[in-house]
Amino acid sequence: MSSVYEALQRARQGGGGPAPLRQPAARDNIERSPVSLAPGPLATPLAPLFAAIRPLLDSKEGVVLHIVAATAGEGASTIAREFAMLAGTSGHRRTLLIDADRLNPQTARAFDCDTGQGLVEFLWGGLDGADVVQPVAGTLLSVTCLIGERGPASVDADSLRELYARLREQFELIVVDCPPVGEGYSALLPEAVDGVILVVQAEKTRPAVIARAKDLVQQAGGQVLGAVLNRRTNYIPEFLYKLL
Repeated sequence: MSSVYEALQRARQGGGGPAPLRQPAARDNIERSPVSLAPGPLATPLAPLFAAIRPLLDSKEGVVLHIVAATAGEGASTIAREFAMLAGTSGHRRTLLIDADRLNPQTARAFDCDTGQGLVEFLWGGLDGADVVQPVAGTLLSVTCLIGERGPASVDADSLRELYARLREQFELIVVDCPPVGEGYSALLPEAVDGVILVVQAEKTRPAVIARAKDLVQQAGGQVLGAVLNRRTNYIPEFLYKLL
């Protein structure tokens, strides 16, 4: 089977680039999106993160962010979902949330997406954009998988760069929910995106593990924009905390 990149090259040689990723019409959004969500309980804590990347969003067309944890179970998928929902609602940004964890596509399942096919299969041809992109009703957010469970085992680097470039033309923010750093994360080309958010579970992940994860991201060419401390325990009563 030829690579996705070769398929793209053949499309170029045949005249014109691949067909644009068509998003469903507004009427289709209602029919295909039974779940209409609002920002969740993490929206307020994540607001400073969105404010921090706003200058990046304002300065360039289409920003791609990786959200990744040092190890499994630290809540990176939850942060990715909440952050993308925040951007696509109160953030007023055309946002695409990509579930890139093929072995455990919990983000795609949370939005009732078809996990059998994804963006890579769309690039191969034969699928309509509406078949792989699930819009979330009442928001500017859409959700998809990078590679479907029935798709190819992986995607080559050139094709992934091409995919990021095409998505930048259609969305203001692309949030990629990545597998943990030690589980094939480097294949998602950290050097080709605009920034990486590292998710750390409070009071669980050892400093050495965090430092190692950051080093691995940077060695892969990724720019760590910051870290999210997830599941932090507040030992001070709320009414006292607000007075501090």
